[in-house]
Amino acid sequence: MPSRFFIRFSLSALRYRKQRLLLAFGALAVAAALATVMFGIYASVEQRIRDEFRGYGANLVAVAVNGGTVPLSIIDAAKREGAEATPIIVTTGTVGDQIVPVAGVTTAKSYWHVQGSTAIAPGNCLAGEVLASQLHLQLGGPVAIESLHCTLTGIVSTGGAEDQELIIDFASAATLAGIHDAASDIEIQAPGNRLESIRTTLAAEFPAADVRTRRAVAGTESNVVLKMRSALLLLTLLILAITTLCVTSNFSEMVIDRAKEIGIMKALGGAERRIAAFFISESATLAILATLIGYTGGTFAAAGIGREIFGGAFHVHMDWLVLTGVAGVMVLVATVATAIATARIWNIQPAVILRGE
Repeated sequence: MPSRFFIRFSLSALRYRKQRLLLAFGALAVAAALATVMFGIYASVEQRIRDEFRGYGANLVAVAVNGGTVPLSIIDAAKREGAEATPIIVTTGTVGDQIVPVAGVTTAKSYWHVQGSTAIAPGNCLAGEVLASQLHLQLGGPVAIESLHCTLTGIVSTGGAEDQELIIDFASAATLAGIHDAASDIEIQAPGNRLESIRTTLAAEFPAADVRTRRAVAGTESNVVLKMRSALLLLTLLILAITTLCVTSNFSEMVIDRAKEIGIMKALGGAERRIAAFFISESATLAILATLIGYTGGTFAAAGIGREIFGGAFHVHMDWLVLTGVAGVMVLVATVATAIATARIWNIQPAVILRGE
């Protein structure tokens, strides 16, 4: 009987108060879409920002305590800890009659501005723009570094030390420097949440190496992640607060509009809590339906926003955890808003209503 009465009660509301229900439904759907965007970005923003910061250099660096070299075995140790590591050799070589700084690397850095090719391979080399100007080097031209010969495939501009260096592949630089199974330093990209533990582990395993945190990179990365997540959280709370006010306003007006029905139900022995439960069930049903619509739209919006901010392909990711969270929040918002609105039910007097006052 209660379920049949609830259906009739809801259908009556839909028939005669369609505009108010649609307004409440629209507010919940928009809030669900925005919450989906916020929750989706909030869940992935840390990893996405850390991926972006990888392009700005490593957050750890291992150098020799005594100013010599560090063993390449640090790379394998870093990988076991879930970090990425790349070795660098810094040495000098003679080009013509001039001694120039030489850097041996395995790959070009993503933040380098390179005119030409960024490929690092035996037989190819890159030159910093300052060095290229001093030595009058041209793209595609030959460069002789003592016994090594390479073709200049790119000119690098970074605003840093690379502008004055000749950059060759790591193996060739090791041969030039006479170094075996070692590097001048090793740059390590560790997950931000495990930065200190990885640094401590590597420092304990390799006491001859000084494993340092690059504060400029690590500190900025942590600050950006914290500020982004805080901003998203505050914005989500603001959206939910506005939605709660909107739904409260609509259901308050519905309670007033349906005062006659409520008065009759109370006169027939209906308890205020049971009547309020009808309204809350009605709004919870709206919230679930609005969640399905809002989540679908919000998922596509989140994919578009992610593509614009972080780049990459347009990828729609259906996350059931996010859907469950959005549904739970929307039902909570609708329930709280309706509970506030239905407080008016206790003030409706059946005798007054039946007298037509």
